[in-house]
Amino acid sequence: MDRQEAWSVKAEDRKPEPFPLRTTDPGEDLTYIDPHVRANAEKNGILHASEEVISERHALANAVHGELQQAGLPAYVEFSSSPSEGQPGARVSVNTMDGPAGGVHVGWNPGESLTGAVLGLMEPERLDLPAPVIEYSNRVSSLMDETIKNALALSGFRTRDAGEVNDLDSGIQVVGRQPRQWFIVHILTEGVLGLITAIRSYGSSGDAPDAHAGITAEEKARLSGRGIRIVQEGLHSLTDDDRQELASVFRRLAGAMHSQDMASRGFWAADRSLLELADELCLLPDTPLATAGSSMTSTQVLAAAYLALLGSIKLTEHSIDEGDATAITRTWTGTLLRRLDQAPLEDRQELSRLLDQAAREETDHAHKAFASGFAETIAQTEESN
Repeated sequence: MDRQEAWSVKAEDRKPEPFPLRTTDPGEDLTYIDPHVRANAEKNGILHASEEVISERHALANAVHGELQQAGLPAYVEFSSSPSEGQPGARVSVNTMDGPAGGVHVGWNPGESLTGAVLGLMEPERLDLPAPVIEYSNRVSSLMDETIKNALALSGFRTRDAGEVNDLDSGIQVVGRQPRQWFIVHILTEGVLGLITAIRSYGSSGDAPDAHAGITAEEKARLSGRGIRIVQEGLHSLTDDDRQELASVFRRLAGAMHSQDMASRGFWAADRSLLELADELCLLPDTPLATAGSSMTSTQVLAAAYLALLGSIKLTEHSIDEGDATAITRTWTGTLLRRLDQAPLEDRQELSRLLDQAAREETDHAHKAFASGFAETIAQTEESN
């Protein structure tokens, strides 16, 4: 199989939008703990993490800071060399200590007036813990910590309450990154909707050659049917919450794609079948479910459907012209690759894993060979990035 034929994308078409996450100068000295300070600390039983680990924590802190700002939350990074002086907002800091308590921490700093009022009441001679302003400050911090935790989870960060590893700590500890499942669902749903629409609209345009206009509705149904059935069966094997969420994603994206089509081609020329397709994909299949009782996830369902649709287009011998088939697959794999160019490594690796898994579980021999080749190519493309 020619790996470049169906899914090669020009490099200039895959450039991601700039999104700088660093808040420090890339050329600065990367020695975070002075060797003498480190040695003296060790003599007193205080162990700092290695320079490599601390460097990773700083990179994670910058990424956390960028995601919080993108979500619209006021945020800043506080390193030991740049104290914040009580700056309000989400304070992202790096604890250089070795062990579970070290790492990246996020806490909420309220505004100066509230902070001053609380500190004034907590002076020894005025200690008044039940004071309403203190209770209000605690509630605000708790509410904002929960908001930050939810925003970071949505962005693919794993978090826990800092107090779980240190009773004296408050706020949130960021312990790493994981794939953003919502992002994988989004780009695969977009591809599934786009591929089905491309099949159904093939030969319907006034610009299409006459030789291609004769594809029948039955043939279009055959080409798209396998992918549609995978979605329908998979959708109804999910839990109620996951099924409702995926159905909602289909409808939202179908509506957005229809709006884009209207903006591009005008109200009357836009393909309204996109809106109907979202509802069709949420229907129960006509025959008993082959996947009933399975434990597939939304992303597994979508990856299998995406590969099935790509395979149907590329493996057809007579329905779609070979050059048109290549153009369709290149368009939608190109869209997928551009989305991945803007994604963290964890997302790219997760999609590659999902495609590989779907290829290994494919039962049709021809489709399996195609899916395996495609999954391998995507994996190699990501490794080269």
